[in-house]
Amino acid sequence: MEIQLLVLVLALLGAWYYSSLPASTPIRENRNRKNYIIFVCIILILQSALRHVAVGADTYAYYLKFEEIKLTSWQEIWENFRSVYVLGEGKDAGYPLIQKVFQLFSEEYRIFLFFVAVIFFSSLGYFIYTQTKHISDVFVAIAIYEVLFYSFFSITGLRQTLATAFTFWGLHFIRQRKLWQYTLLLICAAFIHKSVLLFYPFYFIARLNRPRQLLSASFVIFPFMFVFGRSVAGIMALLSAQDNYMGYALSEANPTGAVDFSIFLLGCGILGWIALRNAKQRDNDMPIIYNAISIAIIFTPLTWIDSSLMRIVQYFSIFILVFLPYVINNLFRDYQTRTVVILVLTILFVTVIIMRNVDYAFMWEQMQLDSNYL
Repeated sequence: MEIQLLVLVLALLGAWYYSSLPASTPIRENRNRKNYIIFVCIILILQSALRHVAVGADTYAYYLKFEEIKLTSWQEIWENFRSVYVLGEGKDAGYPLIQKVFQLFSEEYRIFLFFVAVIFFSSLGYFIYTQTKHISDVFVAIAIYEVLFYSFFSITGLRQTLATAFTFWGLHFIRQRKLWQYTLLLICAAFIHKSVLLFYPFYFIARLNRPRQLLSASFVIFPFMFVFGRSVAGIMALLSAQDNYMGYALSEANPTGAVDFSIFLLGCGILGWIALRNAKQRDNDMPIIYNAISIAIIFTPLTWIDSSLMRIVQYFSIFILVFLPYVINNLFRDYQTRTVVILVLTILFVTVIIMRNVDYAFMWEQMQLDSNYL
């Protein structure tokens, strides 16, 4: 909890500092925003890479895999591709290959955590940079990240974290309408985590220039997904070729689901629907952002089947980082009103972080491993 609050404080101080710098021209203002993004991304990299191996559900498990690869021969690494993609044994043969190649340069797991963090947060930073206009937009994006996505991308998954970075890079090919480059990129990502293939159809959905209609449709489909969600989850599990996702799809219904997340996403969607109606000028990438949020709303009921299915929803829900700032800017054009709204959101986010109280320790501190490792 404390580390998340510290990140928010540093992000807020950074926003104040970079906003106070001279910005007499749009180029200078853009440079200040870019430098601010670099500043917060460095903080996020340190937050993730300096964590104790006991932090998060999978950090220590990935450590054990990293150590195991040291004893794995190159022949076994290449044979693993045949086992996975021909014989259907095992999964995601590209990740062991990445580890083996990395170990040519360093055999330190800590350095590998830095490697993963740099790849992810540099891609996330570029994503935020291309989809925001103001330093305040960046601060809101970072605050949302700490509340909704920190517990996975910063301290838990490594394979899907790397795969998600590929989806951010893929947005460039979506904008440029370069299908074969986009396809090749996601195929490469699929060797790390097959679930990323579920993002592939977004190429054809992203540029649909009916964002308000698609968002409206998502509100209608949302309740029906509670009825048909298990069947949809089964189809998505087959497409992702992940046995564990099929297990999630067949698991007993989760009676609580991601209630807070569902309410927040729906609330943002409704505000976005209103903001789009009142928008004076639409950005070129606006349909991409809106369409991603629409898909996220449609798939959110899957988390009521099994909370682990949030990993599928995250490929689209992470667009909320830039969606909400866009909504705020269009609903509250007055600077003072917008500042008050951001302040209220910050207080709300801080409250949520305190209530969740996620444990964290730096690598040099003491922390007990989870009971399943003992």
